[in-house]
Order: sequence, then C-alpha cells, then structure tokens
Amino acid sequence: MAHALARIGTVTTMTAPESYPRPDLRVVALGGGTGLPAVLRGLRGPMFGSRPWDPERDPSRLTAIATVADDGGSSGKLRASYHLPSPGDVRNCLLALAGGDPLMSDVFDFRFDRGGDIGGHSLGNLILTALTELERDFSKAIARGGRMLATRGRVLPSTAENVVLHAELSDGTTIEGESRIAEARCPIRRMRLEPANAAALPEAREALEAADLIVIGPGSLYSSQVAVLLVGELPEAIARSRARVVLVMNLMTEPGETDGHTGVDHLIALRRHAPAIAIHDVLVNTAPIAPEQLARYAAQGAVPVPPDAELLKALGHSVVEDDLLAAGPEVRHDPVKLARAILARVA
Repeated sequence: MAHALARIGTVTTMTAPESYPRPDLRVVALGGGTGLPAVLRGLRGPMFGSRPWDPERDPSRLTAIATVADDGGSSGKLRASYHLPSPGDVRNCLLALAGGDPLMSDVFDFRFDRGGDIGGHSLGNLILTALTELERDFSKAIARGGRMLATRGRVLPSTAENVVLHAELSDGTTIEGESRIAEARCPIRRMRLEPANAAALPEAREALEAADLIVIGPGSLYSSQVAVLLVGELPEAIARSRARVVLVMNLMTEPGETDGHTGVDHLIALRRHAPAIAIHDVLVNTAPIAPEQLARYAAQGAVPVPPDAELLKALGHSVVEDDLLAAGPEVRHDPVKLARAILARVA
C-alpha cells in the first residue's frame, strides 16, 4: 500500500489521480447523516466505472458501515413500534450506491408529506421495516434492499441490536436519545451506547480488518462518527487492520452538538472515545464559503470549523488541504472532489 503519499506531520495539497483505483482496493466508510452518502456517491463511479459487475468480488470492495442509533422522525417512530435498529441512515446509504432502475430509487426516497399514520414516513424506511419482518434479520433485510436497488458496493449496520445513544454533558446530566442531544445546548463530555455491550455485525468487523482504506466522516461528530465507533469490536478491528485511516473534517459546526469545536477538538473527541484508532490523514476544505451562506448558517448558530492545521500536524496527522466544497445553497462536501481526495491516499 502506498502510505508514503500522506506524510505524517505534514500539510500537503491533494492532486487527484485521473485513473481508476486498482481493482483489488477495498474501501470502508463509516458514519451517517448526509456525509456518509456523499462519500459513497463519490466513490461508486471511480471504484467500479463501466467495468462488468462481479457479484462475487465487487460487493466487498466498497462497504458502508452506518450508524443505527437515530431515534428521531420516521426512524424513531418505526423503532418504537417494531424495536429494530434505525433504518434511516442505512436507507440513505443504499440510495447513494443504487445502480439500478431510477424509479426504484425514487420509491425508496419517497416521503409521505401529508397527515395520517404514515405522515412524515420515508417509504424506504417502511420497506426496510417490512423486509426485516419478513427476514427476521435486519442485516438480511438491508442486503435484500440492496438487491432491489442494484447497489454497487454494500451497506452494513454497525450493529444489529436496537441501541440507544446516551450523552453525558459537562454539567453532569445525561441525555438519552440521539434526537435530544442537540437540544441540550451543553458541551458533551462523553458518549455511550445502551446496551453497552452491543456487538458489532460480524461482516462489519471483517470488512474493517480486510480494508486497505477506511474513511471516517464527514457527518455529525458525536451522533454519527462517535456513535459508530462506540459499537464494540469496531475500533479494535480498525486497529488490527493494515488500512490507511482518513478523517474527512466537517465543514461547519453543529448547533448544540459541536459549538465552538475546532478541527483539533474533533480529533480529541474521536481519540477519547476510540483510543485504539490511529488516524493517518485529515482532509480539510480550503475553498471559501460564500458570505451569504455564512450569514445564513450563523443565524442558526453554525460557523466554519477552524482546521487548526498546525496543531493537527503536531498531533502526528497528515493534513491534506484542497477544494472539497460543493456548489449550491447548502454548505456540503462535493462527492466527486471528496472521492478524488480520498483515493489519492492510496494512489
């Protein structure tokens, strides 16, 4: 593996390779929210291109490991009724990797926006719930959903257990439930899962151990990134692997969750919750954010995350700086730019 590209303790400017990555490259991406699907959408094209799909080899070349701790919205309602892991982040990952009939993707992405019992529900969440009832196994339901969408790559839940996220705040209080964390408006001291001994899905552990490249983020620091790494055996599997580990730094702080956080604060939080993991590279956006976007986000209590590149270097990380910003009204990572920066780590 070409680890020499990311020199520890240096700042480099990424130059994207134009060729496809080697056909045996195995990439695993962890997280949730809008960040993980952006990584997957970007990687799907360069990883598979127009080559014929190999059903034996190709699914394991790109693996998403998604958090299942969300308890808000449609996912929360279904969890309360059916006692299953959260389907929402899994659904978004399946859609990001979908390579089949666009109509099927539209069906999975459809949300009922009127009142009644199904108001606010995503049809994809309902389908995954129905498949779980039929299969009696959440991971098998996801695999079946992946076949329906003809995904390029595979999506795995971090755990098959019905976990609940808890946050211990700096004032000593504890918040139960991922959807309530941001409402507390108090710095987070520690996160934990209930049950504390929730086991990782064996396939997720095996994917990490066999990976050449592991990507963490972007996505909510505590409720997506840390939430995945709290699942027993996953950090240890990353530590046992020979993979290069890349962190995609978030673009903006999140009100109530990462107020005042710098890039170093993100790294320290990950180290505190998963000390066994060595993060080799940190990808940082350098493209300026439009003033009107900054003003709109500031009105909601969000500001750009200062990368603190020199401090990151002092902590032993390679900092890779480049334009990773997407066009459009929302401040988001561009999937194509992100994929090029990620794959350059093993070029």
